Amino acid sequence: MSQAPTYFEADVRLDRNSPVPLYHQIAQPIEDMILSGQLTPGTRLEDELSMARRLNVSRPTARRALQQLGDHGLLVRRRGVGTQVAPTRVHRPNQLQTVFDQMKSEGRKPTTEVLSYGSSPASAEVAAKLEIAPGTNITTIRRLRLCDHQPVGLMFDVVRSSIAPAAIALERDSFESALAERGVIVSMARQTVSARKATNPEAQLLRIPTGSIVLNLQNISYDESGKVTTYGEYLFRADRFALKGTLFAH
Repeated sequence: MSQAPTYFEADVRLDRNSPVPLYHQIAQPIEDMILSGQLTPGTRLEDELSMARRLNVSRPTARRALQQLGDHGLLVRRRGVGTQVAPTRVHRPNQLQTVFDQMKSEGRKPTTEVLSYGSSPASAEVAAKLEIAPGTNITTIRRLRLCDHQPVGLMFDVVRSSIAPAAIALERDSFESALAERGVIVSMARQTVSARKATNPEAQLLRIPTGSIVLNLQNISYDESGKVTTYGEYLFRADRFALKGTLFAH
C-alpha cells in the first residue's frame, strides 16, 4: 500500500494548445488557492522534480511556476524543509511609495508630460511580461517626469488596455493613483535597478549630454490578487534622483 505524500499536490489541468504558458497555467490555480485561504501558511508543496514528473512537463517549466509564486511573495523556500506557503504578512505588503509620492514627500513639485499613448496587440515578448495571451490588446505609454520644472526621468509603461488609465489622469497624478481610479490597486512591485549610458534621444529629453550615466529601473507591478498590472522601464538622471527603500529581514 503506497504512502500518501507529505506535501500538497495541486490538481492542475493543463491545456497544451493554449497560448497561455504552461508555467502560468500551473502557478495560477495554486496562487488562487493561497489567496483564498484554501492553502494555509506553512503548507508544504511538492518540489519541481516531483511536479514535472506528475504533470508531464519539463523541469524548467515546473521551476518557473514555483519561481513565479515566490516572486509574488506567496511561497518561501526553507533549507531542510522545502517549499512552503509564505506567512500571510509576506503577501500582504505595505503600501508602495511611488516616485511621484516620494518627490511630493520631499516638498518638491512633480509634474508629468505624456509623450505618447497608443494601443496595439501584445507581442509574444510583451505578453510574457504581462502574463497574458499574445494578441491581447495593450496600451503603451511614454511619459516625461519633471521635478520643479526640470526633467528627471523617462517612463515607459505597458498595461492591458482593459485597465489602462486615461492620459489626462497620468498628467495629474502617479500611474498607481491613475490605476486606482480604474479600480485596480497595486499592492506589490518587483524591480531591477542597473546603470547605463543615455542615448542621444533620451539625453535630449532629459537635458543631459549624450552618454551620461542614468539609472535604469525595470518594474513589474501586481494587483491585490497577484495579477500583473504593468510592466515598466524607467530612466532617471543620476544627478537629480536617488532611490530610497526600506529592507526587512525574514
